[in-house]
Amino acid sequence: MYLNYNRLLSFGSVHHAMKAEKLLLAAGITVDSLPTPREIDISCGECLLFMGTNQQVAMKILEDHQVCWTKLFACNMQDRVYEELDSR
Repeated sequence: MYLNYNRLLSFGSVHHAMKAEKLLLAAGITVDSLPTPREIDISCGECLLFMGTNQQVAMKILEDHQVCWTKLFACNMQDRVYEELDSR
């Protein structure tokens, strides 16, 4: 369920979101995709959720495979609270 995640990553294109999901799942990182909440980014409309404990590894994988993302947030999905941590 989405409430268990505390990182949200948005993308500029659906292609990059799908590639990121495939790469992270292949690396054993649990991710879920969902529509990007409008209050944080309108981008391509799709984002990925994952756990902050996997953040360093996940971001390294995306960098190594040249996957473009737009914003990284710490999030509390239950309360719909988002804190921007990084952007590209």
